[in-house]
Amino acid sequence: MKSLLVQDILASREPSGLGVDTIRALCHDLRQPLAAILLLAGAENGDVRRRLDGILEEAQWLSDMVEAVIGGAANDHPATVDVVDLARCCALRAQPTATCQIGFFGADTALAVVAPVALSRALSCVLDNAVRAAGPYGRVTVEVANGDNEITIRVTDDGPGLGQVLTNNSLGLTITRALVSSCGGSFDLSSGATVGVVAQIVLPVSSSEAIAS
Repeated sequence: MKSLLVQDILASREPSGLGVDTIRALCHDLRQPLAAILLLAGAENGDVRRRLDGILEEAQWLSDMVEAVIGGAANDHPATVDVVDLARCCALRAQPTATCQIGFFGADTALAVVAPVALSRALSCVLDNAVRAAGPYGRVTVEVANGDNEITIRVTDDGPGLGQVLTNNSLGLTITRALVSSCGGSFDLSSGATVGVVAQIVLPVSSSEAIAS
């Protein structure tokens, strides 16, 4: 009964438009950082200081997600964010548990007014799906492009393509769409030019007034 009550309270604080159970969505997003912490903690090789720094970063990300959900997104205020830096951080966080290569390409700066935890969760979901699709020895590419009116985050994998992999990632894609929408952006999937899938997040560029504030 107690756990049900907690779930009801959190669900009542769910960000508008998320459209999925808050606890289930949070548990989905906690899997990758928890796996990274276990991997880093159990590693017997490598620089100890770097492993500890990686564990601390993953733990901080866990804390940020939990606080954003418990606060009903009140702790994830929209702010002017450099999307290039945010996307680079998400790519770095995905690397410890990835069996494929992850490449990153970005403009110098791309500013948007977004909820940073929401956008990070969305991009992390996309990366998790892409890494799973690419599989061992595959490749995932993250690219951030800054246009006149919009910023595009493009995640491409060289997996077998849409509809060719049996996965349970429908929840992750639902979460992604809702979180991107809460940031004023759009999300879509398409087939790659030859193989794989292209996942694209498009965000409006910050106005000069928003940046100045």
